[in-house]
Amino acid sequence: MKIIALIGDQPNHKYLCERMHQDFALDAVIIVNKKSTTKNAIKDRLISKGMKKVLSLPLSIAWRKMQASFQKNLNGFTSVERLVVDDVNSQAVVDLVEAIRPELVVVSGTNLLTAELIMEIGLSGKIMNLHTGLSPYVKGGPNCTNWCLANNAFQLIGNTVMWLDEGIDSGNLIRTERTPLLGNESLLELHKKVMTHGHDLLIQAIASFTRDEDLPNIEQDDIDKGRVFYSKQWTAAKIAKAYGNFLLHYKISKLEKLQGLDVLTVGDREYEH
Repeated sequence: MKIIALIGDQPNHKYLCERMHQDFALDAVIIVNKKSTTKNAIKDRLISKGMKKVLSLPLSIAWRKMQASFQKNLNGFTSVERLVVDDVNSQAVVDLVEAIRPELVVVSGTNLLTAELIMEIGLSGKIMNLHTGLSPYVKGGPNCTNWCLANNAFQLIGNTVMWLDEGIDSGNLIRTERTPLLGNESLLELHKKVMTHGHDLLIQAIASFTRDEDLPNIEQDDIDKGRVFYSKQWTAAKIAKAYGNFLLHYKISKLEKLQGLDVLTVGDREYEH
């Protein structure tokens, strides 16, 4: 079976890609190295100063340490075609898809795919996407786990594997599952558990696909309307809430809070809505 991975350029994406290649012998890897425009670069420098930078430190340090742990375990690819692009929708990606005609394209950490690229891939196969958030409840970015902390919604920390569409984490569900947590994790442990759990769910879904098993194809609106979060909403106030809730409520609440909602699991278990 021909499989292509479309991934971001962070260590967690590359580590996931190595796992996929080890298990499924990828035919090609496309790494999307998104470059900021001058306008965005100036904006990024401005918002990284002052209160927002200070408030972000605990969350940022945990994220960087998590990435460093994945980086330490990277081995590199020795036998797979690689393409690095600035935009997942570039002509080079279309050309590679046309040349390989994959039966499955796995997406994680890229910008949104256009209808044209989705249609091109659809000529030969399907597109599977990993969202490190619990769809339909928590969609968007910049980090759904941190949004759950900010909203004091620890029970919504989890991951989703879906059939990709043009929307923001809105595709039909293959599997959505809450990350198993104890409630006493450090920020670093929390992010690592969420990321590893997401990788595991995706690997399981790909394995089922390669065995030609029937996979769920459940519309998110059949479960709940959910909510989309945007990076522009990730303000200093939200950052403060996220870290404050983690310190004041997450470790205190432990399992009592985490068991506060019966979240759906779509996949090999039954679900209710």
